[in-house]
Amino acid sequence: MNCLSCGHVNPGSARFCNACGAALAAVCSGCQESNPPAARFCSFCGESLTGESPAASAKREASTSSAAGAPAPEATATQPETFVNGRYKVKRFLGEGGKKIVYLVTDGLLERDVAFSLIKTDGLDETGVERIRREAQVTGRLGDHPHMVALYDIGEENGQLYLVSQLMSGGDVEGLIE
Repeated sequence: MNCLSCGHVNPGSARFCNACGAALAAVCSGCQESNPPAARFCSFCGESLTGESPAASAKREASTSSAAGAPAPEATATQPETFVNGRYKVKRFLGEGGKKIVYLVTDGLLERDVAFSLIKTDGLDETGVERIRREAQVTGRLGDHPHMVALYDIGEENGQLYLVSQLMSGGDVEGLIE
């Protein structure tokens, strides 16, 4: 399995890269899509990545979610199909936090999967919005840095700021902490 971080070729059974220590993505045997290392089912076709049945997974997820008090991310009823005049095609909803709503999208121009984040600007004045733009510009100028997610695009969609960034495998921060 090739490391998504450094490109090193690792044995198929490896969970972490032998060269850089990064978590390796699980590749679905059905559709060949990359999934986060901790994924039990392919997020693209639903096939088991561990041999676990969907019923067993659903039962465990229900008990884990209720114990943690946080349901799994769900798309809103008005989930968009595309952004930026069709350039970014929505594959699925990834999650929502205090500052943004994030989707897994395919960039039709560059033909790659990226994270599309709609920035929540409710309650921000023009100074706050401008600060977000400047921070994005600074992040973009840093380019490829091993400790930062790469920023590919910034703009406005229907008056709402958006950022397009590198898609990181491994799930959300809360899941990694657990």
